[in-house]
Amino acid sequence: MSVPSILLIGAGGYLGGPVTVALLANRSRFNRIAILTEESKKQKFAEQEAKGFELIIGAFDSPGFDVVVSMLGNHAMKYQPAIIDAAMTAGVTEFYPSEFGSDIGQGDYLTNRYWRDKHITRQHLRDVARKNPGFNYTFLVTGGFMEFALHPLFGIDIEKHTFTFYGSPEKQEALTAVDDVAKYLVESVFLPKSPSQERTIRIPGGSYAWKDIIATLERVQGVNYACTYHPRQDAIDAQKAYAEKGDVDGELAFSLKALMGDINTVSVPEPWDNDKFSFKPATFEETVRKFFEDLKRGEDKLARNFPVSSQS
Repeated sequence: MSVPSILLIGAGGYLGGPVTVALLANRSRFNRIAILTEESKKQKFAEQEAKGFELIIGAFDSPGFDVVVSMLGNHAMKYQPAIIDAAMTAGVTEFYPSEFGSDIGQGDYLTNRYWRDKHITRQHLRDVARKNPGFNYTFLVTGGFMEFALHPLFGIDIEKHTFTFYGSPEKQEALTAVDDVAKYLVESVFLPKSPSQERTIRIPGGSYAWKDIIATLERVQGVNYACTYHPRQDAIDAQKAYAEKGDVDGELAFSLKALMGDINTVSVPEPWDNDKFSFKPATFEETVRKFFEDLKRGEDKLARNFPVSSQS
């Protein structure tokens, strides 16, 4: 393929940092690498700019980019259809919506409240593609970020050494280390496109039972965890209660907990596409050990960049 240009949207979040690192490591393969930001926030990306990123101020329809990658979280995800339209106007030929999680195209993921805005975006992409034969888009399905499994939203308290879950400890969860997600993203730009315009790449680093996730934490931290397992129905009831109160964050959190606890739900079904890439993904234990090493150095990125309502 010709040398592409790539624009990042939502680069200030948890995934944005590793993606900019991965892009800089592959700088020679790209014509332009850029970050969309606002005038008031551009200083946040001063380091990336100094290393070779362009900063594009506030214009979704900036011309000259082949690929646009959206990494927006829950509360901004509703803007993606308008962003897609602007990207089309600017001549973008490949769009990555904010996916980076479970395969929402199957099972209960099709109707679960947590992924509503992702489904709206998917449908909009399909509508746009039907009218524009040269337009392509990619769903990067990674499973949850391994580091996010340590967030209280998922029931783990790494300081109090407790775990609260709505379902069975045998439930499997597909997970990928965030640095690997970034590497998969960059390499995927150079993989063959799908003849149908829609391309889905399934690349979890592995699948882990929650009981094994806790056992790994106990081994790495050298402590025992107190585990509490509630019936999954409790999460379903809590989701409904939060929805009735108009508490969107609570509704989203418990809709996710209810789905996570469903023993019959597979977050990223096989076949997977890891063998199409040049590297071996990190294991959960390797990622956890790195996480705690970073924490000792004061690099608490998880707390700073992962709001409770973010989609996994």
